[in-house]
Amino acid sequence: MLEKIKERKGIILVLLAVAIICAFMLRERYLALVLCFICINIIAVTGLDVLFGYTGQVSFGHAAFYAIGAYGSTLLTMNYGIPPAITVILGSLLSMIFGIIIAFPAAKLVKHFLSLLTIAFGQMVFMFVSVTDSLTNGYSGIINIPPISLFNYTFKSNQSKFFLLLVVVILVLIGKNRLIKSRIGRAFIAIRENPHAANGMGINVRYYKIMAFAISAFLTGLAGGLYAHLVHFISPDTFMVTQSQLFMTMLLFGGIGSLSGPVIGSSILVIITETMQSFVRYQMLIYAVFILVVLFYLPNGVVGIMDTIGAKVKNKLGKRAEENAKV
Repeated sequence: MLEKIKERKGIILVLLAVAIICAFMLRERYLALVLCFICINIIAVTGLDVLFGYTGQVSFGHAAFYAIGAYGSTLLTMNYGIPPAITVILGSLLSMIFGIIIAFPAAKLVKHFLSLLTIAFGQMVFMFVSVTDSLTNGYSGIINIPPISLFNYTFKSNQSKFFLLLVVVILVLIGKNRLIKSRIGRAFIAIRENPHAANGMGINVRYYKIMAFAISAFLTGLAGGLYAHLVHFISPDTFMVTQSQLFMTMLLFGGIGSLSGPVIGSSILVIITETMQSFVRYQMLIYAVFILVVLFYLPNGVVGIMDTIGAKVKNKLGKRAEENAKV
């Protein structure tokens, strides 16, 4: 029992530090809003990780699913009076349906062909929400989107919204962890490593690729719906190709194929983005620099560095334990 506590001491200390930082940030309305943005991005990037990190399917058009979830939830709430708590789920399901539709041709494509398809889909959705003034109000956007309410309690303050989003993030991460450790997750990893070998082992590669797209689109659509009811305003500018690139940058920087990668990447890049608002014109350049840094110096992201440091520390502790035992 004591050994397990010692092994988890580092994790406990990290969680304690994060809790202290969050408690400090929640004192200010703006900082609480930053925490909300971090949570939303964690959900979206986790969805992208299921697709790219575990099945190896590259997507540079995830802003499309983000937009479908946001506009789907918003329009259902404002036009039909459906409670936001329900429309967020409905918008996510709508996003998942589009994900399945795109997955059928995407499952046959690889590498740059798949990238081009997802980019084209992202641009199609962006153009649709931009030109359909009668439905989406075009570039003017939709204002006064109502907040989420649960059990007669309305989440109005940024602090209360953060706790709601935190619960959703925890549920998403638990669900992802169980998915990856299940038979489906093992099939995803086998497809990522070698789709031909996976097919030879009896794994239905096409079926599992479509499933990964569906799950990824659902989570990204969920993030989009939550975003709409968080800021109470959406416009096409939020769902440009730069948003897809931001999701990918967060994932690569944090580390693909891991539970903590999306959390770390989203947290760091949201904070950096917020602190560099005056350099918004150079946003794409900043993201490009991050991608180059990851490619050349952090091939496994921040998670890879943490794993390497952890392995070295364990080796040193193991050698010291052996030396002490000899003495």
